[in-house]
Amino acid sequence: MAQIEFTSAKFLPVLPEDCQVNPGAYGFELAWWLAQTLVKSGVVTSYPVGEDWGWLIEYHEGDAEFMIGCGSQSDPGEGDGGQPVAWSVFVTQVRSLKQRLQGRSAPAIAARLTAAIVAALRAEGIAVDVDALT
Repeated sequence: MAQIEFTSAKFLPVLPEDCQVNPGAYGFELAWWLAQTLVKSGVVTSYPVGEDWGWLIEYHEGDAEFMIGCGSQSDPGEGDGGQPVAWSVFVTQVRSLKQRLQGRSAPAIAARLTAAIVAALRAEGIAVDVDALT
């Protein structure tokens, strides 16, 4: 799994706190922006899906499925003031039991997805930190 972290005011929530998936759990605007930006480079994802911790978009290539999670690292209401908040994006492969037992993974695809996300953020002038996690 790769994790991308950055601080920005670009993806602050449009709707008020009580409309978020959970207090302080932002990420729809980031996930939606990523879906729109990635498709321009040929990476077609799903629409954003809400989770308790934030939002995700899905990507499929062949029989490989990936989850791109987008969430804030903020306190409730922190997105209301227009100040930058900390964001986290992760890319992880979703594998079936059969794929796990067979040791099937697609690290090259995960690396390409991560690179595309990093490039898109940097093109917006956003400095990012990237950690490759296992």
